[in-house]
Amino acid sequence: MAYKNSYRDVIAYKLRHVGLRELVNIAFLNIVEMALIRASQAFPSLNFSPRSIQIESTTRCNLKCTHCELSYWTEPAADLRVSDFEKVLDHLPKLKRVELTGIGEPIMNRDFYRNLALIKSRGIRISMTDNFTMMTEKAVRRIIDLDVDRIAISLDGATKETFEKVRIGANFDVVTRNARRLVQMRRESGKLKPELLANFVVTSNSYVEATAIIELAHDIGIGLVQFDCVKTFEKTEGLEAEFFDERFNASLEKAFERARQLGVIVKWTFFEKNVPVEHCTSPWNRAFVTRDGYVHPCCLTTQTGDRQAQNRRSLGNLIESPIAEIWKAAGLSTLRKNMKDGVLPHACHQCPSYSGRPDPVGKAQEAAWRPSPSVATIVVSPRKRGEEKERATHSD
Repeated sequence: MAYKNSYRDVIAYKLRHVGLRELVNIAFLNIVEMALIRASQAFPSLNFSPRSIQIESTTRCNLKCTHCELSYWTEPAADLRVSDFEKVLDHLPKLKRVELTGIGEPIMNRDFYRNLALIKSRGIRISMTDNFTMMTEKAVRRIIDLDVDRIAISLDGATKETFEKVRIGANFDVVTRNARRLVQMRRESGKLKPELLANFVVTSNSYVEATAIIELAHDIGIGLVQFDCVKTFEKTEGLEAEFFDERFNASLEKAFERARQLGVIVKWTFFEKNVPVEHCTSPWNRAFVTRDGYVHPCCLTTQTGDRQAQNRRSLGNLIESPIAEIWKAAGLSTLRKNMKDGVLPHACHQCPSYSGRPDPVGKAQEAAWRPSPSVATIVVSPRKRGEEKERATHSD
């Protein structure tokens, strides 16, 4: 993601919302991490344990968002249990930052707060994305007390009509009220954490509300908005905005100007696939780990609606093996070499940011991994209201 604001504005925002000490700590981590990436790229035999990683908390969710692959899944939902999470962390000895986000709603993991406590007991920074449907007063209090560093609220519409059409099962009024509660309780606690930001997935149905999203975030008390594009697969291709449409570009520019007026910081994913894949650093420092431990180059390579197929082409399993073994494995070495040579791995062909020469070998392997059409799949029926109520009560 890239900032649309000046570095001066970004630094001023960080000083207000995270404080000088945290700003210095984050800057130091970023510098060290980038130095290790450059060293690993220059000398492939060097394999530094990652300082940052994204780990999926659960594949459970109480919503059926139109742009999310989970809405079309057939796999049973499950959690990352604290016993497995402890093994994952043991296999990441140099870890400094965890993004506890994946396909599901993190709070629905029955071990969620135990996992948070485990991370913090090791001095690791925590960020996460949350739909805020279950962010009750008790949940907010526990998150503040556990010193979670950063939370992104999913705001995929600035009006009740658009928001609830996209995020099926959510109540716009409840979600925005919960966000305001977090801002208020954080202020009352005298803490700056967790930093709260808004994530807006821009689709062909919602881009007209880009300016309104900025205004809504500012009104809630959120100082940073991330504009993201749809991660397309077969079921969501119709939601992808026309990125070269003049109306689309005009809508975003108007939103960016309004953000500057209100002092809101904007980050956005590249909406044009125009950055050479050689510039991608994810396979060196920001791998994605599924709730059952499987390691992937980044979360975008798992946007296929088929977790079994994803895991068949994973790089290894962090519950079973230390990161040093996975980092040295042939699969990851080949992927890194191809990317440095300008070849876009087939698993990355839907990436919204990076481009490169096609990978015919990876495409053939992917085709070979896919199950035969004759193989029946088990369809998981919608969850009963009583089950959702029980989970909501648990998460309080």
